[in-house]
Amino acid sequence: MKEIRKLQVTAGGTYILTIPKEWAETLKAEKGTMLNMELDNGSIIISSNMIRETESHSINMAGIVDRKSLELRIISSYILGHDITEIYSEDHDNEWKDWVKETLKGLIGIEISEEYSGRILLQNLIDPYKFDLTSSMDKFVKNSMAVLSDSIISLSRNENFLSKDAYNRGKELIRTYRLLMRLVILAGKDKELCTKYRFSNLTDTTMVAIAIREIGRIAYYAMRTAEHSSEFEYKLDTSLLESLKDMEKLTEEMVAKSFKSLMERDISLASWVMDSMVRIREIYEKIMESSSFLNMKGRLTISLIVRDLRAIAGYAVALADDSILGIST
Repeated sequence: MKEIRKLQVTAGGTYILTIPKEWAETLKAEKGTMLNMELDNGSIIISSNMIRETESHSINMAGIVDRKSLELRIISSYILGHDITEIYSEDHDNEWKDWVKETLKGLIGIEISEEYSGRILLQNLIDPYKFDLTSSMDKFVKNSMAVLSDSIISLSRNENFLSKDAYNRGKELIRTYRLLMRLVILAGKDKELCTKYRFSNLTDTTMVAIAIREIGRIAYYAMRTAEHSSEFEYKLDTSLLESLKDMEKLTEEMVAKSFKSLMERDISLASWVMDSMVRIREIYEKIMESSSFLNMKGRLTISLIVRDLRAIAGYAVALADDSILGIST
């Protein structure tokens, strides 16, 4: 909505600007209501001082025929910041209720608040104001790299229990990723929350949302590396193991520096990450073309691990690219 209003001057020399009645109604403001006013990049922002209105979303089971479809709908509602999600069905088959309860295992801070024969209400219990988003992202990246590191250590020690533990931690990271996405989406809707997270404008919020997508992909492939490592049952050739260690170490450094470049707006770090992709490709080709790899048992599993590492490095480059865009805004 856009309005052009004439600025008035009082006898005391202060300025008055009226707002349309429809705007006041939208803000649920009336005579005596306290409103927030702030100057933001040359614009005056007026917002209600009241608690954010509860957002709700409904999912009709009609037409949803499998668990995956329902799971994706619930996850989407969660990430988009809905406080209440209602799921209902007119059919007597209640298998979908089991699907709902399984889906909730992959989400942080949401539970069933009400349950009836043909209806379930999900309620979010997370207060976004209690989070430091930057700190949460930093922990997420470090935990992802711990999963990756333990996966390669597991190969060197031939200890599958370590990679299995790393895989379980990786699955937990997917839950955290969804929470981070929810928080940044909420910040885009709530000016006060946006300020708390130290976003200066909507562009900042958008860039962080994109960055969270990148670190989410990094976490996913770290989890896959752990999964594939847990499936490997043989002893690796020493030279092949050393190449894998080199690739993992460089990949981890690329992720750390790309995230640091994003947080500190350091273009030199971003440039280093991008240049390092050449070395990643060289190690990748060295492994895939080596005689020890071509003649080994379990070659498919190792090839999947190498591809996972290359994918993580690729998303580190994407994150570095995001940081450059952030520097330019």
